Amino acid sequence: MAAKGRVVFIEHESQILKGNPLGDPHKRKFPVYLPPGYDSSPQQHYPVIFGLIGFTGTGAMYLNWKFLSPSFDTLLDDLILTKKMPGVIYVMPDCMTYLGGSQYVNSTAVGNYEDYIVEELVPLIDREFRTTGKRGCVGGSSGGIGSFTLATKYPEIFQAFADHCGDSAFEYSYLGEVPRFVQAMEKYDYKIEKFVKAIPEIQPKDDSFMALLNLTAMSACYSPNPQTKPLGFDLPVDPYTGKLRDDVWEKWKKFDPVNMVEPYRDNLKKLKFCFIDCGKRDQFHLYLGSRQLHQKLNEFGIPHVYEEYDSDHGTLRREQKKKSIPLVVKALT
Repeated sequence: MAAKGRVVFIEHESQILKGNPLGDPHKRKFPVYLPPGYDSSPQQHYPVIFGLIGFTGTGAMYLNWKFLSPSFDTLLDDLILTKKMPGVIYVMPDCMTYLGGSQYVNSTAVGNYEDYIVEELVPLIDREFRTTGKRGCVGGSSGGIGSFTLATKYPEIFQAFADHCGDSAFEYSYLGEVPRFVQAMEKYDYKIEKFVKAIPEIQPKDDSFMALLNLTAMSACYSPNPQTKPLGFDLPVDPYTGKLRDDVWEKWKKFDPVNMVEPYRDNLKKLKFCFIDCGKRDQFHLYLGSRQLHQKLNEFGIPHVYEEYDSDHGTLRREQKKKSIPLVVKALT
């Protein structure tokens, strides 16, 4: 039987995350997958993929086994050992926060997780492992938008991406949750700081909780404002009426992949490979954003692969990664 890959855990003390506004740990431990043959072929170097997990997830969760769903290292072993793709180093970073995630961006209200990946983790992986200097990002949901954003902003660092059901067309994916957000805010007297303080103790963490957490976390990532006390961010809507706050919403729109294509079109044209997909029954209506992103990329002549599949937000995403990851690796080799 051919040797399988192995997973090692990296412990890293981040200077960028040190003293972050939410008081989250700046010492992080995260898994890195090394492909079959890594130890027996010491002269060989490998491309790197950063696997970005979705909201409320952390990199180590990729190693979880579920019913009929083996861990991600097993999936990578299968792809490599069946010669569907060459070997790759797969990095699974921990970008968890008190609010459930960072969206992989810089924020004065959350921390500089974009810089954490680009300025600390990328050089760290190159120092610790035999890399070719070629990299890609692959992720779903919040990890999808993170993959799109990092590759779009840093094509010299990440030359390819796969965005599975990534957040986009914010007016549908986020604002569609506003009515449920407002209803859930009543329990906290429409004061977001009361909800944030109570997060660890709230039970059950049901759909109402997630509606509150999601809009809160996105506000901290997309509309930080050090002048807004005590939390340092602005909500895009009034928590009592749901009325849109146009000035705050303008800040959010700059992070929407659909709106990023035009200003970053030259960067996107430098990429070796772009992959975008979404389920047609996505609960957060992300198929609308994926379609708009697909059309916008076509408008500016940016080559990419676009697919839709008959499923919801998460059901077939892992199956789609079996398709996208080999394509990303091929583009990097």
